Amino acid sequence: MRRILALSLLLLPAQALACKCAGPPAVCQRVADSEVVFIGTVESIVPRFLDHWNPAQKQSLTLLNAETARAQADRSASTLAAAKSAYAGIFPDLPEDSRKLIEDAKSHPDLVKAFYRILGNGRRVRFTVKTAYRGDEDEDQLVDVWTPFDDCGVDFQTGETYLVFADDDEESGQISTDSCSGTKRLSDAGADLAYLYFFENNGDDTARLDGFATSNELHQMDATHSQAPVPGALIELKSDHGSRFTETGADGKFVFDGLQAGDYSVAAYGPGYPKIVKLLAGPQHVRVEAKGCASATLLIFVR
Repeated sequence: MRRILALSLLLLPAQALACKCAGPPAVCQRVADSEVVFIGTVESIVPRFLDHWNPAQKQSLTLLNAETARAQADRSASTLAAAKSAYAGIFPDLPEDSRKLIEDAKSHPDLVKAFYRILGNGRRVRFTVKTAYRGDEDEDQLVDVWTPFDDCGVDFQTGETYLVFADDDEESGQISTDSCSGTKRLSDAGADLAYLYFFENNGDDTARLDGFATSNELHQMDATHSQAPVPGALIELKSDHGSRFTETGADGKFVFDGLQAGDYSVAAYGPGYPKIVKLLAGPQHVRVEAKGCASATLLIFVR
């Protein structure tokens, strides 16, 4: 019974075992760290049984557990063959090497080991590449990307389009991604796409400055304190090449893309600028490296 229970727990998404990430790095850092970056549409996911969005998964799990129970109670060759047949039916789209693991199992424990090995391989997601930013992939090329079955995997959906950050293993040639990589649906990738536009078109003028305006000087020291964002502040980014301006959003954040390497100053002004010049914070010195990421936090005392 313990083995049957283990199978049941493993085959259902384990939300309790959440994947822990170090924290979302800036998009420019993710691009630098990823060997493959592209926008692509999901054509298929195999084995389909491991697709979290497959409505037949629960029914297949019931059948698989029933065959496992029979094989536990009766170790005959006929029950092993029936279990193999059930596994083959649930995984009709397995790669050849994985299919052979099931076919070559000499006993029920061998079959269970094969099953766990298949789970360990994760899901193979086939994409049609729409736009490639890093790697050897071309437009309209089919690319296979592997993602874990567990909570560290990305819950891809067939027909959806994604911005993919992935690694390419030199030995196996296998491209892989996970939930910590920054891979996301294209609809959720607005800020990342802005950076990638400059990455693709601006040569060395690709750096980004992310900023945050807050009225809480303890916002980084104590997670229990409010982040206290300051919305609507006018932000000036100044260098030898001139000034650029933006406003902080409702979350107190601001961003400048397409920057050259060099020294900049960042300052916040109150409403009415430039007719009314009310300096709220700064100027703060920031060094921006070529194609790099920089950040600035402006502490504004709101009266």
